[in-house]
Amino acid sequence: MSIDLHTALLPGWLQTIGAVRGLVDRAEQHCTESGMAPADLIDARLIADMFPFSYQVKSCTVHSRFAIESCRTGTFSPDMSEPPNSFDALRAQLDSTMAYLQALTPAEMDDLIGREVAFVIKERVLREFKAELFLLTFSQPNVYFHATTAYDILRMNGVKIGKTDYLGWSRPPQTGKG
Repeated sequence: MSIDLHTALLPGWLQTIGAVRGLVDRAEQHCTESGMAPADLIDARLIADMFPFSYQVKSCTVHSRFAIESCRTGTFSPDMSEPPNSFDALRAQLDSTMAYLQALTPAEMDDLIGREVAFVIKERVLREFKAELFLLTFSQPNVYFHATTAYDILRMNGVKIGKTDYLGWSRPPQTGKG
């Protein structure tokens, strides 16, 4: 039995990004109920040398939507722009990403197979991939890493969330086309 790239990536990404969107809602709820300033949670980090919650959320978009776009252009570079700095802006970015991913067709994903993608930092090519391996071995693990780190930051800061929040089972399922 074979599986296509669309099926291998999109359902998991949509579930995870939908779950992260739910985490943003829970973070805002926590701030409202506890009196914590939103910026204190949006800027929270697990440890000083890691990026903040907002960056972790943004990176779910970078390693899904932007990764697909990078497969089309042939170059992926980390997005070091400032992440959204409000719960509404984080939700808007995630909503836009989910809409983009839901609109992708299996044929569009199949069209990426075999394309060359260079991972570039500061104009230096660090690694070259075939698009399907870039998505499956670099981008997909990064989506899960950043989603997990966002979850961990919230837990560390007292937000009442659990495994079903991370899995997205507390939200209606998000499905892709195909």
